[in-house]
Amino acid sequence: MKTIWIVSEGSPGHISQSVGLADALSAVIPVQTVTVKGREKIRGWLRPFVRRLMGTDGARLLSDRLMRHIVNLEIPEKSPVPDLIVSSGGKSIFAARTLAGRYHVPYIFIGERKPYPATWFHTIISPVPGESCANSIDVELIPTPVTPEFIAQKGTVQKGLWCMIAGGASRSHRFKEKDWVNLAEGMNALAEREKIRWLLTTSRRTGAAAEAVLKKHLDPDVLEDAIWWAENPRKELYSFMARSEVLFVTQDSVTMVTEAVSSGKPTITVFPETVVIPESSFMNSYFARLESNKRILRVSAGASGKLLFKQNKLVPLSGNMLTPVAEMLLKRLGWTEYGTHNTEFAKA
Repeated sequence: MKTIWIVSEGSPGHISQSVGLADALSAVIPVQTVTVKGREKIRGWLRPFVRRLMGTDGARLLSDRLMRHIVNLEIPEKSPVPDLIVSSGGKSIFAARTLAGRYHVPYIFIGERKPYPATWFHTIISPVPGESCANSIDVELIPTPVTPEFIAQKGTVQKGLWCMIAGGASRSHRFKEKDWVNLAEGMNALAEREKIRWLLTTSRRTGAAAEAVLKKHLDPDVLEDAIWWAENPRKELYSFMARSEVLFVTQDSVTMVTEAVSSGKPTITVFPETVVIPESSFMNSYFARLESNKRILRVSAGASGKLLFKQNKLVPLSGNMLTPVAEMLLKRLGWTEYGTHNTEFAKA
């Protein structure tokens, strides 16, 4: 049994990526996971100083005293010592790199590593085209626990049901009232033309105001079921995905888009009129590669009702894309034989 410490910086999306990788490994070898809270708490302008302090290979580990000032670290009591550290999200790196050094175990990072040196990590699971390095494994999709098999266990496809997964305004995707009106009217138009009904779920990010606009402009007759998160949050997203023939998802969340594609369903992403993605972000290249590989079709909220879906050939995933990644990672780790795990407990 191998023990994986997942270092969490609090983002559900980042935790999902780490859990997805751990799940992929658990399909090959016996593992147990421990979630360690390790969110960086310093201001952004101080990060370069801490990186310099830790050195080009991250080997100068943070002392307990420094850690208390730099990171909110919480290790569950009586946690078995780790064999592997996994994290995603830049605010987890200082804690994860230091813990990996203290326990002399490999550190796997998922996501965009820059501005951190590649030498800080044993392996980087990278969805960023152009960021390849000697110790990276390039992936089309960021890891997620969602797979076609997982979704199939949540329900049966019902002919004539499509799903809309609505996020909300973000720094990069600035949904406004007009966009929600367009989205609702587009759903009405598609329902009438394609003779389908909708499963709709909003999210924490949507907000009561956006939900009110959707309710005002959506024809109730086009809805098979709806989850209004601000009113009555029901955790039935995966059931909705399982029952649907086609998935629509707003493009503001990389995690939501990734889960939709990983489900193996045809996926259309919807973006607002105003999209401002920084050039330094991997989001542009990530979505562009998915579109180039025919995993997604991107459409504006204003044009969603005019979508000629049947004329667009998508290539949904047919299996778990993390299986070959897990096998490659096991070879890199040298975990070809599995002995009894060290039962010594770590000190918090």
